[in-house]
Amino acid sequence: MVRNLAYILVLTALVLSACSRKAARWDNNVAVPLFSTEMTLNDIDKRYLVNNLTDSSYTLVYDNLVYNARSLRVTAPDTSLNTAFTLRRLKLSDRSIVQRITLAQINPTFRLLDGQTIAVPAQNQTNLNPVDIDASAFFETATLDSGFLDISINNELPVKVTLLVFELQNASDGSVVAKDSFLNIDQGSSATKSISLRNKTVSKSLKGVIRRLITEPSNGPVLIDASKGVEVTLTVRNLRPRDAIAAFPNQNVIEQDEALVLDMGGPQVKFFKVKQGSLKLRVESTIQENMTMVLKIPSASLNGVPLERVVKMPGAKPGVTERKEETVDMSGYLLDYRGKNPTVKDTVNTFHQIMIVSLDSSGRKVQVTLNDSLRIYYALTGLLPEYATGYMGQTLNNSVGKAPFALFKGADGNILFKDFKASVLVKNSIGAEGRVRVKSLESENIFSGNKVKLSATPLNGDVFIGPAPFVYGQTTDKQVVLDGSNSNIKAFVENLPQYINYDIDIETNPNGNVSNWKDFVFDNSSAEIYLRLEAPVSFTVGGLNLRDTQGIEAASLPQVQRVKSATVIFDVENDYPFEVDMDFALLDQYGNALGDVTLTPGTIMPGKTTPSGEPLVASRTVLRATIPKERIESLRKAHAVAIKARVTGNGTQQKIYNTYKLKVKTSLQAEYEAQF
Repeated sequence: MVRNLAYILVLTALVLSACSRKAARWDNNVAVPLFSTEMTLNDIDKRYLVNNLTDSSYTLVYDNLVYNARSLRVTAPDTSLNTAFTLRRLKLSDRSIVQRITLAQINPTFRLLDGQTIAVPAQNQTNLNPVDIDASAFFETATLDSGFLDISINNELPVKVTLLVFELQNASDGSVVAKDSFLNIDQGSSATKSISLRNKTVSKSLKGVIRRLITEPSNGPVLIDASKGVEVTLTVRNLRPRDAIAAFPNQNVIEQDEALVLDMGGPQVKFFKVKQGSLKLRVESTIQENMTMVLKIPSASLNGVPLERVVKMPGAKPGVTERKEETVDMSGYLLDYRGKNPTVKDTVNTFHQIMIVSLDSSGRKVQVTLNDSLRIYYALTGLLPEYATGYMGQTLNNSVGKAPFALFKGADGNILFKDFKASVLVKNSIGAEGRVRVKSLESENIFSGNKVKLSATPLNGDVFIGPAPFVYGQTTDKQVVLDGSNSNIKAFVENLPQYINYDIDIETNPNGNVSNWKDFVFDNSSAEIYLRLEAPVSFTVGGLNLRDTQGIEAASLPQVQRVKSATVIFDVENDYPFEVDMDFALLDQYGNALGDVTLTPGTIMPGKTTPSGEPLVASRTVLRATIPKERIESLRKAHAVAIKARVTGNGTQQKIYNTYKLKVKTSLQAEYEAQF
């Protein structure tokens, strides 16, 4: 009973609380994409395309691509370099130390005679006491792969030395580092012997031992100076260790300045402007001393500045590999493939690079062994050209295939041509001469199965075409006109083909390198072959009408019943060289109009074209259509939208192209009203 009473009290409190709360309202906006479309001359409203030559007429030009030859697209092969160095390339410093073995050390008796003038008898002594020699200025310890020890003996004795056998030992184990004999060293003179240290292990604590000393007697009394005797100078040079603990001096361990010849697959390239690609660089070091790598590529420059990368590598910790990587965007770089010194020897496909790796001495004594190394990898990868110049080679391409033919897919049967002209059009955007042989063209109607082979006298021979101008997107065109007097083109076209079967040869530089390495290609360069149909046509006063219908699911918008207003946004890109007016209507599930909607602004600005009228740069216009609250019901019922674009003529005779496009991207911005 108590539990039921508590439940009733809580429920009553909740109900009273809900009744006393006021309704909360606020607005929020949600934008969702609706659809995107492209409207071209293939979508011409057939009801508005009639044969009426009584008013100002236009000429409609339809180009159907038959074959596109991109065989001359030049790509630079990946250029990579792997290099490494180990301790074999490191040198220790060339240094000298001086050690004196005095007369008193040779014979203690002379210590008592120091300062006296007496006649010195001949000496013949063996195995004198060793003298400690500190070689820590050289290294702590080193096992040498190569190098030399120069032992110089300077005779300060008052007598001539006829024989001196000198031996250098490691103090730690008594192992012999070097041993040699010196003969007939006059008083005040010196002698030097060079000894190879290959495969020798040398430590910083050494002992010098005179194994044998024979002198002549003095020529009468001489002054005894016990502090003088035999001065030994030890000089190490060209030491390349196999294993060492030492303070390595500053030095270059890699110096490469070379030209790399690349295989371009036929073309002989002088210059290559990079559109995209990258330089990938990786350096790995186990050397315990600081290193600097400088990579210079004089053949690659950006705005006249050659490419140069500097990588500083700190000394690695024992047993650890130090790594550094970086990627350089090569877009915009100009690559000069004329070799290392083109003013002396102008060549092709040759890449110049410089690599210098230096050891930056910290003064610390570090251990390095042959297992330690510095490894460098760099690669120019994925290089695609904005353009390339040189000699593109003499190539012959044969292609057999079929191309789709889709003329006015939305206007079949209702387009009335009073007359038409046909031609085979060759468009060359390659900076090289070309030769085209049309071996066969055949129209094929896939519905009737009928095929008509083109017979045309002008195509019995070769078609020669000159190089394109050095301007991106520009072409050199060669048009071979076909009519009833020189071909069966009428029957060919009236077969209403869906496909054109072709057999075509295309040759570049048929006469060889006549340009003297001044050929070029852009990233879009190609040799294209079109079948062109030209016909005089006229339009209604309103202009040329393009239509499109797109399905939408407005009802699928989240809580569409709460939408209080909406805006349809049209982002339009216009290739046409004319102004375009656009209308927009909502359609129900049966295709019935739910009413037009006003677009603001309603006019789309014209695009820019080449001097011949072909599309160059599209204009961009953003249109908006507001659907007020009282029209939201139409939006809820909408299953499709109808777009009508009216291309307004300028009243002059002008060619239009089926490559013009009206690109439309549409989104819906809805304003919601929420209530709790």
